Amino acid sequence: MAEYVKQPIAGPEAFRQTGVAAVQSQAALLLLLGRQLRGDDQVLAARAVAADMPRFVEAVPPDDLAQFPVPQLRPSVDRVGVALVKTRLAERYGWTIVRRTPIPQAELSETLGDLAQTLFERSDAITAAQLMEASLRSADELTRVAAAAAYFELSTRPRRLINILLRGTRSADVLVRDVAATALAGVAPEHARLRRMTRANIVRSAGEASHSALLVHGTFARGHEWWQPGGSFHSYLITSVRPDLYSDRDRFDWSGGYSDAARDLGARDLRTWAERHNLLGLDLFGHSHGANVIMQSTKFGLRAGALVLLSCPVHVPKYLPDFTRTTKVVSIRVHLDLVILADRGGQRFRHPQINENVLPIWFDHGASHNPQVWRDHNVPDML
Repeated sequence: MAEYVKQPIAGPEAFRQTGVAAVQSQAALLLLLGRQLRGDDQVLAARAVAADMPRFVEAVPPDDLAQFPVPQLRPSVDRVGVALVKTRLAERYGWTIVRRTPIPQAELSETLGDLAQTLFERSDAITAAQLMEASLRSADELTRVAAAAAYFELSTRPRRLINILLRGTRSADVLVRDVAATALAGVAPEHARLRRMTRANIVRSAGEASHSALLVHGTFARGHEWWQPGGSFHSYLITSVRPDLYSDRDRFDWSGGYSDAARDLGARDLRTWAERHNLLGLDLFGHSHGANVIMQSTKFGLRAGALVLLSCPVHVPKYLPDFTRTTKVVSIRVHLDLVILADRGGQRFRHPQINENVLPIWFDHGASHNPQVWRDHNVPDML
């Protein structure tokens, strides 16, 4: 089973330590800094206010920030020159920190911890840029990817950051891959690598069964095995939760593309698929933006049963269901989901008709479709 973080490492100490909790905490802090400098949360709030829904979204939940405080930065409209950033770093730590020469892990960790400490004491864009620039040297791929994602709109040399994100999309680590792909889609949505990541890959079929539930994948997950008939999570749901989960070879999928248009097309196709199969009233499980696809399908006329939203990025009012066409909406997620931070979406719904459930796990976007997580935390009782 994947190693999940039960308690984050807050503040500069995250950069001084090693291990999964430290690295994921570093990534979260960097991504949160990027959100502040871009003004992501103000944009989410403004959209919700314009739709007269100001209380329906929590961009970054206060209870998460109470456990994981972040320096407060103002949105920056100007980029920070890389030459200036490197000069400031060299003046303080020597030129090794900005050159392509190996740095002992202990030395780099101490440097990053010191930079983070300075940022907590003096919160400004230039200090944040120094932490991001130095974090590009980290030995941990997730930290490098998060730094590149956060730094893109701030740095005067963004092209090199795309290369870091591109390498991240080929990582063996699923979380690294998902954060990198989501961040890359935000800054280079037409990149050829992203098109390759949406290719279909049909796995073995589990055979026919009665059907009143359906599992829908998210962005860039069309070729993944876990959601398909015979895949790990699909098999768990059939054997332990929903024996009526759709399991024929003609299961529904969508492009998994990272755009509103791709999701809208997926939602319309889902409605058409359900109508052709005479499966109206399906309970729908959707992961990540697949959850937004299933919500959107009800706006396009699909009559569904329950909607189960797994690690769903919150974009209100763009993605909410037609509550008259569904019987129940349940959301299951983790604290400070790194992929949702990279997506620039909100972390939680606060809608009275959406039942939010936050697992005692931090950062990992894929935890919500891990069978062992469902067993350990009795997720079926949340449905």
